[in-house]
Formats: sequence, C-alpha cells, structure tokens
Amino acid sequence: MPSPFIIFFMIIFLLESMASIIANGFILMVLGREWVRCWSLPPGDMILLSLGISRFFLQWATVLSNFYSYFLSTYRKVYILIFWHFTNMTTFWFTTWLAVFYCVKISSFTHPIFLWLKWRISQFVPWLLLLSLVISNLIFIPSFLKFYHVFDLPAPGNYSEKTTLDDVTGALQRKFLVQLQIFFMLIPFLFFLASIILLISSLWRHVGKMQLHNTGLQHLNKQVHITTLKSFFFFLILYTSYVLSLIVSLVAPFSVCSSSFWVWEVGTYAGISIHSAFLILNSSKLRRALKKMLSGHEAA
Repeated sequence: MPSPFIIFFMIIFLLESMASIIANGFILMVLGREWVRCWSLPPGDMILLSLGISRFFLQWATVLSNFYSYFLSTYRKVYILIFWHFTNMTTFWFTTWLAVFYCVKISSFTHPIFLWLKWRISQFVPWLLLLSLVISNLIFIPSFLKFYHVFDLPAPGNYSEKTTLDDVTGALQRKFLVQLQIFFMLIPFLFFLASIILLISSLWRHVGKMQLHNTGLQHLNKQVHITTLKSFFFFLILYTSYVLSLIVSLVAPFSVCSSSFWVWEVGTYAGISIHSAFLILNSSKLRRALKKMLSGHEAA
C-alpha cells in the first residue's frame, strides 16, 4: 500500500497528465477536424497537430507505464515502455521543427541561407514531419527487438535464474539503451536550442532598434515583440527542463516505489502540460475554437 505522501503526488501527477491529455486532445480535435474538412493545413498548424498527437499518446504511455510499474510490476510493462520511447522521440522532433519553423519565419536575419529557408520552409514541413517518423521508427525497431529478445524469454521459476535475467536486463539498459536514448534525444534538442537562441537574439536586436523610435505605432510593435520574446524564452525554459529531467532520470533512475520518483515525474511532465495550454492560448485559431466551445457550454 503506497504511503500518503506517494498517494498525494500520484494524484497530482494524474491530474497534471489529464490536463495535458485534454489540452493535446483539444489540439488534435480542432486541427484534425480542419484537416479532414479541407484535406490541408498551414505548415505551422501541421506541426502543431503532429506535436499534439505525439504528446497525447506520450502522456497516456507515461501514465500507463508508471502505474503499471507500481501496481503490476511484471516484464510485460516493456511494451508500454517501448511505445513511450517512440512517442517521446517523435515529440522531441516535432517540438524541434516547431522551433525551427518559428525561427525561420519570424527572425529578421538577412543571410542568404535564412532568406532561402524563409521562402522554402513551408514546402519542407511535410517532409520534415515524415523524416521525424522515419527516424523515430529506426530508433524504435532496434529497441523493440532488444527489449523483446531479453524480456520475452521464458523466465525460469528459481530465484537465481530470475536474478540473472534481471542482471542481464540491467546491463543492457545501462550499457546500450540509456546511452543510445540520450544521444538521440540530444540531436533534436541541439537543433531546438540553436533555433530558439537565434530567434531570441533576432527579436532582442529588433526590440533594441525600436528603442530609437517613440511613435505610438513603434511602441505598440515593441510591446508585441517583447511579449513574443518572453513567450519563446518561456518555451526554452520549459523544453530544456523537460530534457534535463529525462536525462537525469535515465542516468540515475529512481525506484517507482519511492516518493522521489513521483515528485520527479510531476516536475518532469509539468512542462508538457503548461506548454500545451500555452500553445492553445497563443494560437488564434485554437483560441477561437476554445472560446466557441466554452460559450456553447455556457449557453447550454
């Protein structure tokens, strides 16, 4: 029976996860319905829809994995973990492409490469999303085969053989899968980091130039740029905290039965919940759909 402290953070984690699932489900419903109706979406909305889908299933996989591991600790949980690895990797790449898209579209750099990307990025978006799925599958298949080979072996009944199987599993986790997972997480994260830093730098320089002008229109534009700057800085903090939390939990994992594990999970996935709501509030299309839905409920 879990302690009251663990139960408390289990409840917080579950509420946080449900908020994330509802927010990403809303993104999926609104943009997915538009895609079905028009059979096309603007490039930015395509990335948002893909990110909403991956986060929706990632959060479900996280909830099932954590509670399954705590209450039903058997080797069958590996299938949920494999699905978690896949959705986590797609989430990493889709978040990265969202940052790259914003950087190319919003930044004011005049380098020929940026000008060429600004002109072509919309055409690249479907291919970038497809590339993300291919990369995630290339990572997913070897992980599945290795997990399956170890965990699907018939476990003998005596304790020593079970202990040997646990030792083999732990060695595999430490020597191969953890390092491989961190490596493949860092690749999209570095692209994300470069894009956000370039974007923040461009916006900051633009705000600095606006300091020289004092007209009402310039002041209004300056406030818009400052708000945008804060938004992307907030995006950077949330995503970086998620990546660092995952790396720490992979390098020095907590036992699922410890209170530290549930406290850490609450902190790790808080960023996804907050950023999903942030995306809804900062998208005019999603914001209008939310207001329409809420006003419809109030009228009913």
